[in-house]
Amino acid sequence: MYPVLHVENLTKYYGKKAVVNNVSFSLYPGQIFGFVGPNGAGKSTAIKMITGLISISSGKAKIDGYNIEKAYEKAISKVGAVVEMPRFYEYMSGLDNLKLFSKFYGKQAEKRIPSIVSLVGLENRIREKVSTYSLGMKQRLGIAGALLNNPKLLILDEPTNGLDPNGIVEMRNILKALAKKENITIIVSSHNLAELEQTCDLIGLINTGKMIEYKTMAEIESLLESKQKVQLMCNLPHYASMILKQKFKIKAKVIGNSIILPIKESNIATIISFLSFKRVKIYGIKKIRKSLEELYFELLQSTRSSTSIA
Repeated sequence: MYPVLHVENLTKYYGKKAVVNNVSFSLYPGQIFGFVGPNGAGKSTAIKMITGLISISSGKAKIDGYNIEKAYEKAISKVGAVVEMPRFYEYMSGLDNLKLFSKFYGKQAEKRIPSIVSLVGLENRIREKVSTYSLGMKQRLGIAGALLNNPKLLILDEPTNGLDPNGIVEMRNILKALAKKENITIIVSSHNLAELEQTCDLIGLINTGKMIEYKTMAEIESLLESKQKVQLMCNLPHYASMILKQKFKIKAKVIGNSIILPIKESNIATIISFLSFKRVKIYGIKKIRKSLEELYFELLQSTRSSTSIA
């Protein structure tokens, strides 16, 4: 299987400054890639180079095997994109908007409209005027328009921005369906890290133009597990902290009537058994797991201090 998108040493200079610096990654059919980073990190510049909107200083980007610079039309014909809030003719129905857009791609695109409308869940409202649509419905219609040319790569910029919780869940389900059922590769550029954690197969963190982390969600889950802590509510927290340090060299943090322990789940039983033997009563147990958002800020901090946490 060859990648739908292959980016190799992608670099963009503005003057002497490398806004994007030797970024490399590959995405395969059906993968959802979360592209994250602070404002000005290089996300938008990288996407613009990938889609041929700006020139590449060095490196290369291939879409479905076609070099974006040497075979632009063939490469870009494999791409659908929704950047910022999609715009439509509000006085027209969603269906008429899609029919109008399909004329850019030919008769096959128009034939695809019913199946695309079903994919994005607009069957019941597609004949109504866009002016009556909610923000979430307009986002879904925008994705429908981006799918008309039957792309292999779909690029979405902040697809959940402004959506209510129900709209966010609907968008998540749509993206997963597109990836798994239609085998479309999706790039999601977003600041909603909690949502990316539930949606993506891969996460790429870019900062100061460099890809500082590129991991599968399975790898991230493993990393988050390794940083898991356990909170024990007990009657003698200071005493418990002291004896755990003496016995296991564990540095426990006392907060109120509880202690926070940097231990793995598999060691909880041993710790509780020891504390019970020492007449410490345990009232409750809570696992404290870092979120992707916390890991994100930790990685950014590690970049500033030039030390890796992985």
